[in-house]
Amino acid sequence: MTQGQDYIVTWFYRESHEEASFYPQAGGRGDSALLQSVYMQIQVPFFTTFRHYNPQARLLFFTNLEAAALPPFLTALFRRTGTEVCTVPYRSRPPKDWYKAWMNQFYLYDILQAMEQRMTADDTLLVCDADCLCRKPLDGLFRSVRAEGSALYDMNYAQDFTINGTTQAQMDEVYAACYGAQPSSPIRYYGGEFIALRGDAVAAINRAFPALRDFNFSRPQGQARLHEEAHFLSVLAERLHLRNSTANNYVKRMWTNRHFNNVVPGDEQLAVWHLPAEKKFGLRYLYRLLERDGGIRDEQTFWKKAEIYCGIPHTGLRKRVYDLTVLLKGKLK
Repeated sequence: MTQGQDYIVTWFYRESHEEASFYPQAGGRGDSALLQSVYMQIQVPFFTTFRHYNPQARLLFFTNLEAAALPPFLTALFRRTGTEVCTVPYRSRPPKDWYKAWMNQFYLYDILQAMEQRMTADDTLLVCDADCLCRKPLDGLFRSVRAEGSALYDMNYAQDFTINGTTQAQMDEVYAACYGAQPSSPIRYYGGEFIALRGDAVAAINRAFPALRDFNFSRPQGQARLHEEAHFLSVLAERLHLRNSTANNYVKRMWTNRHFNNVVPGDEQLAVWHLPAEKKFGLRYLYRLLERDGGIRDEQTFWKKAEIYCGIPHTGLRKRVYDLTVLLKGKLK
């Protein structure tokens, strides 16, 4: 029996001035040329590392831009890594002013619609944020997805912890109001940075999404509402019996801020590092390194530098100096 295809996807949606919202991790609005440049650059370490450790996977880059509009360094990267550019419009956009931030995130559901057209039931799909590095092959992840239908990243938040304006207890409220039944157990919040699904699960989400979308976007102010794509994913995972924490074995949201750092020794051994605070720092350095070298020349040397400049598992003096230099240059500009 032939095994299905494994797909690895990330994306970039360029917001216009009229639709732009705020992106706290990158420190700007979605229509900022600087912010857009940062998101373009981090595609280089993403696709380079994911291709290096997953040579048989199909790599796809989803965007609302035509391939001809991408900067030359991305065109060269995609040629080097065998990445397909998929231009897809944003049809799942929430109502204007629905929430103050992350309003491009519902693009995920347009990606899932497009992926259903090319996937068989036994294919697997990993949709991953571009501020991630792949440290090891993901064969085990894809086997788990084929067996379980999904591999989701449980953030392990308390039920009353507010996540982008909504608690998990409020997600329970939305679920009960929408479906007329209580969830089988309290809903867990699954991080949107790492979503792995089997082909039939992609199709099931696509069928279930419109009803939840229409119900949620009709909810008035003052009632519990879902604000971003991972809220929807968390509710749909309960509805479709896709709940698990399998992805926690492979990925961690590693905060490396000066004021908050949750990285511990051993995290460097995970297959995927999610580095939301490193877009303008460590990932930018790795972008320059990989552009200079044309890829990973030596694994040991590359990951030693990645650990130093991304602060995994420790933030050393060299990183502090580098980050401070970047910050000062930014202020001078």
